Amino acid sequence: MKILFNDFFIKYFLEVIDSYQYEMESTYQENSMLTNLFIENKFLGWLGLFIIFFSIFAIFVFQFLDW
Repeated sequence: MKILFNDFFIKYFLEVIDSYQYEMESTYQENSMLTNLFIENKFLGWLGLFIIFFSIFAIFVFQFLDW
């Protein structure tokens, strides 16, 4: 009887844990600050992206102009 109870308990206990873990993983959403910047305040997001792009572009341009 004890072996039967242990098998039953382990099998269904692990099944409950697995289903609970699956529910946790399916409802998890990561909040990204960069994504929120583009969704909530589009002007600042695009402005920041253009500033980064043009600063890298300017570094390359002035490197070649210096030669």
